[in-house]
Amino acid sequence: MALYYFHTQTDIRSTDSEGFELETPREARAQAIMTCGQMLKDSPDTFWGSRPWTVVVTDATGLILWEVAMDGISSPAGLALD
Repeated sequence: MALYYFHTQTDIRSTDSEGFELETPREARAQAIMTCGQMLKDSPDTFWGSRPWTVVVTDATGLILWEVAMDGISSPAGLALD
């Protein structure tokens, strides 16, 4: 098992100090996607109009392994609906 950390950035940066023990890198990548989904589920209204959101996955030494970026962009037609 390896320890992976999932740091998040929305309008606020959150540093994961506990991490997750996972068996494979594939499980860590899946956890990154689930973390993104939970962030969007928890704050859908905050997402629109904010800076891009990210989940950065590091190992126990702080080495960045993966980064997932989420950005919502409105077209002119979508902006007219606000």
